[in-house]
Amino acid sequence: MKMKASTGRKLRYGGVSAALTILIVAAIVLVNVIFSALSQKFTLYTDLTPEALFTLSDECIDLLRNGDDTFEESFSPIEMIDKMREDNRLYNEANGLTKGSEGYRDEHVMIHLIYCDEPDAWTADLAMHYVYNTGLELQAEFPDYIEVRNYNIVRNPSLVTKYKTNSLTTIAPDSVIVSLDSGLNDGLRYRIRGLQSFYVMTTDTSEATPWAYNGDKAFAASILSVTNAESPLACYTSNHRETASNELTQTLIDAGYTVDMIDLKNEEIPANCRLLIIFDPQDDFLVKDGTGLSDVDEIAKIDRHLDENVASLMVFFSPSTPVHKNLEEYLAEWGIQYDRYTDSLSNTHPYIVRDDAHSLTTDGNTVVAEYVTDNPMSTITSDMRGRAYPQSVVFKNAMSISYSDIYSPQRYVDDSDESKTYDYAAYSKDGINRAVYNLFTTSADAVAMANGQVVQKATEQERLALMTVSVENHHTQESNYSSMTDATYVIAFGSTEFAADNLLQSTAIGNTDLLLSTLRTVGQDPVPVGIGFKPFADEDIDTITTAEATQYTVVLTIVPIVIALGAGIFVLVRRKHR
Repeated sequence: MKMKASTGRKLRYGGVSAALTILIVAAIVLVNVIFSALSQKFTLYTDLTPEALFTLSDECIDLLRNGDDTFEESFSPIEMIDKMREDNRLYNEANGLTKGSEGYRDEHVMIHLIYCDEPDAWTADLAMHYVYNTGLELQAEFPDYIEVRNYNIVRNPSLVTKYKTNSLTTIAPDSVIVSLDSGLNDGLRYRIRGLQSFYVMTTDTSEATPWAYNGDKAFAASILSVTNAESPLACYTSNHRETASNELTQTLIDAGYTVDMIDLKNEEIPANCRLLIIFDPQDDFLVKDGTGLSDVDEIAKIDRHLDENVASLMVFFSPSTPVHKNLEEYLAEWGIQYDRYTDSLSNTHPYIVRDDAHSLTTDGNTVVAEYVTDNPMSTITSDMRGRAYPQSVVFKNAMSISYSDIYSPQRYVDDSDESKTYDYAAYSKDGINRAVYNLFTTSADAVAMANGQVVQKATEQERLALMTVSVENHHTQESNYSSMTDATYVIAFGSTEFAADNLLQSTAIGNTDLLLSTLRTVGQDPVPVGIGFKPFADEDIDTITTAEATQYTVVLTIVPIVIALGAGIFVLVRRKHR
């Protein structure tokens, strides 16, 4: 009888629990259905993304209005336009010119955002609409300085004839021209941007498709360029079978540079070339060695250009880059030596960096580098490191870099605080004073492989360098954007894949911002650093190292089991003692 009563209670309690569970689930489903219907009818949505997606960012507005506060003395684009207007007013006044008279200079200079089709065309297509909306927001934010215009270039192509520098210049209906006529003697300043340049495009499929919106940075870079007194020129060396990623070129353009190619065998380096780039050359550079093999000295051209102009050199090598005796001897003069190992048969093998604990891939070759934070060149990354969560900087398939033998290793100790120290190497001879600093290194767990064997191990005191900066300071020069000490920089990267499209396009990885920060330093002009992409969707977890992935796997596997086991033991013990 007692067993029947107990069974009856269990059935009643079980039935009530089951019914209650069903009712709760049904209520949740019903509430979701009702709110889904209401949200669709009344557009009850809230943007929960970290940024206001596809709206003008505060960073972009601040940069255009206030300029780059990295430099103590600088003009923002808005201030530059005010300066142009005042210069024009004074010119007109001094020459007795009034509006409409010949030679009159516009006293109301404006930045024009010229969309090469009708407004209906720009709003009908979603990808074009984003770009058009950003332009309208810029106009609304700066109505006295920025004006949106629409030209139908299909009906009237002559409207944009003055923006075609040659027959190869392409201006399509989905192009945007950022234009400014200062009225001064420097002519019309403009940048032509195709629709794709406002997006970050995928490169891992047969057809490039946009995966993130980049409009803020694209417009900011163009506006900085056209309001800058002089657009810096970057030149890739050619004729040595060099290569470069499209995204690296776009990053240079985003930094306000004009990009060109230079054949050192047949051309002189333009005097206004601010940055020379050597990217993975497969052939050595020519020198006059007294053998009569060459009457051209390309190394001498580079050295003369760096010596006579405010210019810098950026070099990208990787383990697959061949040995270049002439070029590497010149880099050694700047304190830079790409590491190689010579075996017992006198064969030379590159160092290949491997760090299993700090890699994004299981082979240990996609190394997450460590910031060097304590030397003078660390200011390049200060903005990046100042963020709540500094981005990872990744060197894939990298070789390490050392100080060259002619440089003396130094250790700096602050006189007022002996705990502040850093290592570097220096060279001083015949009035030349240079110093070379590491900017990114491996962790203490990394090793260098050569010919299949470990040839060097990193330690806590001596890491393997992946990026170094050599600097020779000159004098102080005033410019329209800044007041700073002129210097010549030679920047060496130990990885060509550092500039691979997929790494420069990733919002989770800081390679693009590192390049922009470096360009801001060597180019001595403010560039839009810190204005991020706006991804449509990113479900990939691409910043976890293999060591972290293993740790998370262990924790997420074991912890739930321990919790469930503990709860089970607790319930059994309580039941046993009831």
